[in-house]
Amino acid sequence: MKRLFIKIIRCCLLALGTVVFTSCEKDSNIKQYVYPVPEVSGYSPAEGYVKSRVAILGHNFGERAEAVKVSFGGILADNVLSCNNNCVVVEVPEEAMSGDITLQVWTNSVTVGNYVIWPSPVVSEMETESGSSIVRPGETVTIKGTGFGTAKEDVLVKFGGVNAEVTKWSETEIQTVAPENFPTGEVVIVVNGFEVVAGAALNPFAKGDVTIAYLKNYRQPFKIDPNMTDAQLGTSPGTYLPADWIVNDAARSMQNGGASEKVAGLNNDNLLLQAGWGANNFTNGKLYQTTTLPKGKYRLTVNLKEYGVKTSTLYITVAEGNELPDITDIEDNEQVKGLYLFVGENKISSSVQIEFELTEESTEVALGFVCSMTANGWFRATELRLELL
Repeated sequence: MKRLFIKIIRCCLLALGTVVFTSCEKDSNIKQYVYPVPEVSGYSPAEGYVKSRVAILGHNFGERAEAVKVSFGGILADNVLSCNNNCVVVEVPEEAMSGDITLQVWTNSVTVGNYVIWPSPVVSEMETESGSSIVRPGETVTIKGTGFGTAKEDVLVKFGGVNAEVTKWSETEIQTVAPENFPTGEVVIVVNGFEVVAGAALNPFAKGDVTIAYLKNYRQPFKIDPNMTDAQLGTSPGTYLPADWIVNDAARSMQNGGASEKVAGLNNDNLLLQAGWGANNFTNGKLYQTTTLPKGKYRLTVNLKEYGVKTSTLYITVAEGNELPDITDIEDNEQVKGLYLFVGENKISSSVQIEFELTEESTEVALGFVCSMTANGWFRATELRLELL
């Protein structure tokens, strides 16, 4: 037993010696890395806007962007754009303040120099001659705000990406002329490279979707005519007159509960005329709006949720003037520039297109629906779209 105990002690001492020896061996192989201190030789620019780029030149920056931290006035930059041993490019953070630029590479920090933050340009208002987003080439647009640079040469204005002429400038107001053939899109001012969206401009002469320039209340959700009276609304309104649409007396076939006057045109957020289901039959009912279009070829698209015209007559019509013609006067009418006649069975989820051309420089047109409805005749429209081809 005594010999066995001595043998165990010897084995334990041997094992302990092995552990100690191994630990000492590992410690002797540990390497301590000492990172070189970054050396800065210069930086550019020394002032500018937030979100602008600053390049820091020097040595010992390494090649790993994740090891680099740059602060502006104590605010850490979120975006180190690139890094090599001699150059770091960083984006000035949005919350940056004027003050020292600090560069940290791994564990070493150095002060790069001072950076001055310029007040960012701010747009408070964009005024157009039309008072809306419709801007014709050659029209003057006025942009008001603050921080528009220190000279006219500091500023560039773009309409849909196309450069525009700046005719007048101050630190708080810019006047610019809409360029020829600009596409509908954002109006952007660029002040010393800093971009600010001033608003949107719709060129009514640019090809494509021009609905917003010429039509009103043209898609869901449709607006209700704010001038509806209590006599029209009644005590439980469900049918309305749509804002910016003309609904003639013939088309007003529906009466709200408690109302003394009939209405039509808008129900359950659809443009609607109908006969039946408590609504009277009618002849030459009209639902339309008027607008003035420049010369060109157009496509009018009308999306319908459903319609039923088995024993009724329904046209979508575009005609010169400020009123749509009666049903009997639509065909072979020189004033009618485009039409579509619905025929056949009841249908759902359909889209109708009319193409037409105007040859005068400016033409007033009426567009919309003309129908004579008998019992269980109806249509529900959800959107109109006008394109310049």
